[in-house]
Amino acid sequence: MKLKNKISKCFLLLLFLIIYPKTKAAETIYLYKGTFNRTISVEELSNFEKTKIASPKLKKLMFITNQNNKQLLETLTFKIEVPLTVSSKLMNSTIGEVLLGRIGTIIHPHKIFKKELSIKAIRSGIIISSHNNNEEINLIDFFKAYPNKNIALNLNALNRTLEKIESLTDLIKFYSNSPLKKLKDGSSST
Repeated sequence: MKLKNKISKCFLLLLFLIIYPKTKAAETIYLYKGTFNRTISVEELSNFEKTKIASPKLKKLMFITNQNNKQLLETLTFKIEVPLTVSSKLMNSTIGEVLLGRIGTIIHPHKIFKKELSIKAIRSGIIISSHNNNEEINLIDFFKAYPNKNIALNLNALNRTLEKIESLTDLIKFYSNSPLKKLKDGSSST
């Protein structure tokens, strides 16, 4: 009897997965910067990545945001290695939750400002795109795997975060190139 129940449950699950429509990936990105608000389709960005030719709409956005073709192309195609096992453990840790929460202030489902949903959507986008692309992702892969049709991207929050990263990077470079060898090696007597 137990085997029959298991078989029927597996059959129902399989039927559900076949019939139920696939979750939509992101189609539109809403860019916000103060009162500035524009949209761009993920397909336009993907075409730009493939052909290296910007659409008229993308050209206008690059002009408004003071970007050039080369900068945007480098940003869209920059690949990050994301091993599934390690990244999954990290994203489900306390530190990972904090990091995803901060990223969630930059990118989140459009018109939905719930931190928990943003975290789940980002985690899902990272894991799915990593799985689909041999444990490497770039921005376009992430957008294509993001489990919501519309994405909001807060450019002000992104700029603040990038400035913090730059200052942190400068601090790390200074420390690593510091002439204070004892401090660097941890052999200081203090």
